[in-house]
Amino acid sequence: MKKFGIALALALSFSFQALAQTLTATVNRNLVPEGEAFILTLTLDEAQNNSLSPDLKPLENDFSVYSVSNSSQINIINGVRSDTKQWNIGLIANKTGEVSIPAIKLGNLSSKPIVMKIISAEQAAQNAAASGNTSASQSAQPRYSMKAEVNTPHPYVQQQVDYTVTILDTGGLQGDAPYFKDNGSNDWIIKTAAAPTVDSKTINGKTIREIKFHYALFPQKSGKLKLPQAYFRGFYLTQDRVAYDPFEDLFGNSLAGSGFGFADMFATQNPVNLATKPIEIEVKPIPESNQGSWWLPAESVELYSEWEPQNPKFMVGEAVSRTIYLKATGVVENQLPEIKFPSINGIKQYPEKPISESRLNNDKIVSIQKAVDVYIPNTEGNITLPEIRVPWFNVKTNLMEVASLPATTIKVAAGKNSVAEELSSGAPNGADSATVNNNTDSTPNAPLAASSAPSQSNNYQTYFMIAVAFFLGIVFSYLLLKSRLSPKDDRKSEIKDFRAYIIKKAQEKDLRGLRDGLFEWCEQAHPEQKVLNLREVIKFNPDKDFEQAINSLMKGLYADNAQDWDSESFIAAFEKVYKRSKGAQKLKKPLPELYQK
Repeated sequence: MKKFGIALALALSFSFQALAQTLTATVNRNLVPEGEAFILTLTLDEAQNNSLSPDLKPLENDFSVYSVSNSSQINIINGVRSDTKQWNIGLIANKTGEVSIPAIKLGNLSSKPIVMKIISAEQAAQNAAASGNTSASQSAQPRYSMKAEVNTPHPYVQQQVDYTVTILDTGGLQGDAPYFKDNGSNDWIIKTAAAPTVDSKTINGKTIREIKFHYALFPQKSGKLKLPQAYFRGFYLTQDRVAYDPFEDLFGNSLAGSGFGFADMFATQNPVNLATKPIEIEVKPIPESNQGSWWLPAESVELYSEWEPQNPKFMVGEAVSRTIYLKATGVVENQLPEIKFPSINGIKQYPEKPISESRLNNDKIVSIQKAVDVYIPNTEGNITLPEIRVPWFNVKTNLMEVASLPATTIKVAAGKNSVAEELSSGAPNGADSATVNNNTDSTPNAPLAASSAPSQSNNYQTYFMIAVAFFLGIVFSYLLLKSRLSPKDDRKSEIKDFRAYIIKKAQEKDLRGLRDGLFEWCEQAHPEQKVLNLREVIKFNPDKDFEQAINSLMKGLYADNAQDWDSESFIAAFEKVYKRSKGAQKLKKPLPELYQK
């Protein structure tokens, strides 16, 4: 009986203890601007026999959990002990409006739900302005916000849409550039259209930094489309818990003091989550005026060509290269039609695969296609190269237009050892030179046929050998010319260690190899740029000593004796800027290039 009484007493003791335990949920503020963090605190009283952790999974539906910390406290008053345990949970809401923090479970215990009011940045700013400079208005006033603007609400399909994302920063915001989520729809092509810009403005008596990011968007289908939302994930720093926290009044208490963030010995990183609002636009389909042509909606389109060699002399059996460029503003490279070279009587053609790329020019996407064709005439006389036409749609005038290269007549002379001379009887001597006729008359002139066939002869073997030699000469000339004219745009750098390569070329005084190595080094660091001269190398690596070294290199490149060039001074200047560039890549900059003064 005595044992039963002891067991009953113990059971009642544990039962009363369990009944005494409570789990309470509180927040440091109920009204929160979107994208900003707040603290959810879970407090467990009478926690001495509870080693469980709260189940935070229900929070993941509407919130992002950025940090969790816990602490314990023991109080003994008049010999009575009480234990308290707390969990501080850093949260950012994923949507605006009334958002409920669900009941959080800890074993058999459960907290009560809390209703949060998450307001947009615009609404928060209006509330703060209307309430005056009170502590309540300050707690709901947004420090950071992000919005998007579009300049073309009704574009044609595949037309460039200028899209600007603006971040308003009251100070101290850090992080990478905004990003876009891939939803797998392939409705948009997104390109960076310009470097970020930074301005300052005053709103409600506060100086705010306005950071703008510029993008070019290309809708890939017509109808109602939602513009891609831009997202930003960043942070701001507060002093550690020992020092004064300048943002302490914003949250009612210090985030560092509540254990929120990722504290180090100097400061605490407090996360900021921002997103642009969805914007819907109407994308117009291809107009009927296009009449089935390749669809090219652009602001401008140009066609131009170059000959290699310049002012060529056309001769039978000798190769001449023609490069045609198609340049379009407001489209990406895969929107360009492939340039077609029509067949020409009297000329063998060997077109190469076109090369296309996109670049930035005055905040516009400019795409260029480069097409090379090798012409080898096999007939003397006047030959007309047909007109080359590219229809396109002018998005400024909403009219179809045509970019064209006019038909051009060339005069082909007999080759020095051409088949025409060997096989023709009584054929006239070719002119000393043949030049391009720049007459823009598009009426084709009939090519002159070869002279009459030679009289019959029993020496067929001789003629056969001449024909074989002629054919091999054509093939050899084409391969030789192709190797000389092949574009280097597609060549990938084989340099593994740019520092070692550039120093080696400088020590060897191989100035041309050094120049090319500098070009590739800069392009590797700035892949969006094409470095074409040494002045651009200086632009990417501003330094007085390095600029002098590059100027000396340019003089050495054209000097009679490169051995007089001072390689040691160049290496010293290069080492300085190289070390600086490597260090800059490792630094985590706040919104790169945005806080330069």
